[in-house]
Amino acid sequence: MSLLKTALHFSFTRGMVIILSLLQIGTFAQQPTKCDYVRPHEADNWAFGNSALLDFNQGFPEAKRLGTGNLDIPYGCAAISDEEGNLLFFSDGIKIYTNGYYMMSNGDELGGIGPGQTSLFIPAPGNKDKVYLFTVQMFIKDYYFAGIKYSVIEKNNGLWNITDKNHVLYNKPNAQKITAVKQKNQIDYWIIIHGYGAEDGNKFYVYQLTEDGLDLTPYKEVNIGSIHNSSSFEDINNNGGYMKVSPDGSKLALVIPYDGIIEVFDFDNETGNISAVKSSKNLVSFIMPNGIEFSPDNKKLYLSTGPLPGEGEVSKIYQFLLEGDVFSNYTTLFDYTDATELAGAMQLGADGRIYIATALANGNPSQKISVINNPNREGMDCNFELNSLSLFPVSGSLKGLPNFVTSFLDIPHFSWVNHCATEITYFNLRNETNVGAPTWDFGDGGATSNALQSNYIYTQPGNYTVSVTENYNGISYPSFERNITIHPLPPVELGDPVLYILPGSSVTLDAGEFDEYLWEPDGSTERYIDVSEEGIYKVTVTDTNCCLNEDQIEIKLAKIYFPTAFKPTSSVIENATFKCLGDITAMLNFNMKIFNRWGQMVFSSDDPDKGWDGTFSGGDAEAGVYVWVINYSSTESRYQTAQSSSQRGTVTLLR
Repeated sequence: MSLLKTALHFSFTRGMVIILSLLQIGTFAQQPTKCDYVRPHEADNWAFGNSALLDFNQGFPEAKRLGTGNLDIPYGCAAISDEEGNLLFFSDGIKIYTNGYYMMSNGDELGGIGPGQTSLFIPAPGNKDKVYLFTVQMFIKDYYFAGIKYSVIEKNNGLWNITDKNHVLYNKPNAQKITAVKQKNQIDYWIIIHGYGAEDGNKFYVYQLTEDGLDLTPYKEVNIGSIHNSSSFEDINNNGGYMKVSPDGSKLALVIPYDGIIEVFDFDNETGNISAVKSSKNLVSFIMPNGIEFSPDNKKLYLSTGPLPGEGEVSKIYQFLLEGDVFSNYTTLFDYTDATELAGAMQLGADGRIYIATALANGNPSQKISVINNPNREGMDCNFELNSLSLFPVSGSLKGLPNFVTSFLDIPHFSWVNHCATEITYFNLRNETNVGAPTWDFGDGGATSNALQSNYIYTQPGNYTVSVTENYNGISYPSFERNITIHPLPPVELGDPVLYILPGSSVTLDAGEFDEYLWEPDGSTERYIDVSEEGIYKVTVTDTNCCLNEDQIEIKLAKIYFPTAFKPTSSVIENATFKCLGDITAMLNFNMKIFNRWGQMVFSSDDPDKGWDGTFSGGDAEAGVYVWVINYSSTESRYQTAQSSSQRGTVTLLR
């Protein structure tokens, strides 16, 4: 609770929490815990084009340069970062480059040649020190026929090296298409490739990469869709173009460039099956479709066309709605005004926007990239923006963008940090572009919020449906909903606010059974601490839901004393009985006996708070001197047993 108490000056009493219902204090740089959602970072660094690097670690792209030299990656490429967003490697399909922007030792002659998806990195499930690189050679009869291969990169003694190189995965004619998505278990991967030619041109091959390794036998061979084939030099472009699985693993789409075909399939990320094709064939023709990408909400498909120079056509950008009749329900978002610029690959970013590589028709790099700012919105409301991301002066764009496992971009529309009652829950939009003032409904019937990054405090644990409606230029767009579970705070209880112990004794403080502990002032992280000195001891505990709570206790050394006389008829209550006075809670196993001068026991008590009122055998005892004997023990701790004590003295009964 320390964060909340510091930020809001919350006041706590035992068993009661004074809370606020809503906090509108702007965006906090709140760090997620292991219980909070952390977006994938494996697709945070894009190496491509003319020495270009886009860094998405902060959520928005920061343009950088790949080293100090001139490193051209004109077409298909791939990159991968670690789970913290540090660039590991990138490849043009022929060579592997390290995060130092130099070629890895023995990292050449990999064979991923062509303008399509030349390569793809996939981390080994369950092993952070192992990465697979798949390379795809464009099939051209009698020229390129090396097929699809894989190499293994492993980390040993802090250094990455290629331990296996150019093993054959598929050695028949292939389209230069490869994509991958996590299986439903969110651990293993499906790897999808496509055949080529009259015999295998309508076949998908689906492989498995699991914790047991890469299975070289296709898990699925699916005959579906149009044939990828060529019969002349011109239509060898049917071998290229992109293939993608939607971020959630439910759809698959590809292009057949020269034939002008786009096809969308259902994909089952539990079984790896591909079914239910929807094809543009015989419905509408597109001139050299190339780049393709799904919207973050998996409901829309985007396409770029890039005609060959001299064909009299210009590049175009399209949007398709995937629900219903896909190819009769599309929008042309943009026609390039002349043939001097060509649209290339399309790639969804960690920020929820889609980026489109642009190259100049003369083969030179462009220093800008186009962006679809709001790809979840229909039609022109998706806000395509031509050449809006500048790479100048550090680098330039060519026609390719990195190929990624699409699951690395399966990031929710909004997320939150902290899900503990009475604490601040921070809600964060993935994409703030063209949002204006959204409307947040936190699902508990309380106040709403219009902040971009909103903060809310749930007063009670429970399950809530949170929604956000984006508003922009007077238009409200469909809401996005997510369910959130708010957990109670851990019920830590150290006991009464003050605990007295006898001098020379100690006591063990027990914080209860939780996941984590932090004691002050000694910094212990154990459940128990042993205390023998006066002071204030505080513990902060964390439970399995990463919810924190704290309690504190003050330890004092007991001061105990005994009256030498008492008068039952006194108007002062403390003087009317004889009993132990002071911090009597420190005395355990208490027993007091009082005797008269003849040795008769006139009073006995096991309760230190109960005293003798001067009566004996149903009447008043006579005035005089009496002897008392008290036995008791102290508290104990793990290192010190309870100490037994006995005291005796006299008291005068006055009448």
